[in-house]
Amino acid sequence: MTTQTDLTIPVSALKFDGAATATAHGESWDMLQIGGLLQTVIARHAQHEIRDQALDTVSVTFDVSADAATGSDIAFTSRIDRKTRTLVFASGLASQTDRHLLKATIVFRIS
Repeated sequence: MTTQTDLTIPVSALKFDGAATATAHGESWDMLQIGGLLQTVIARHAQHEIRDQALDTVSVTFDVSADAATGSDIAFTSRIDRKTRTLVFASGLASQTDRHLLKATIVFRIS
């Protein structure tokens, strides 16, 4: 794990390829940065699927698999795992080339 705590990668660094995928480039990466960007991609995808209602975050879980290589792009993908009348269960993955770096699971309440 890295010890860097300065969150220097802005959300605006995300380049969206669609509702569920994005990439970002950074000279150095911290898992907090990657987690924040992945959470943004997942939330944007969930909101795209539930367009007419607001979503409130209920739970966020991160699982770290590996540290990120410096100076490389990170790909972010999201999927909707399940949707009920009141909840959306979504997950996402941050990866570099073929290496999984971080997985996130988020539960949203539909309001």
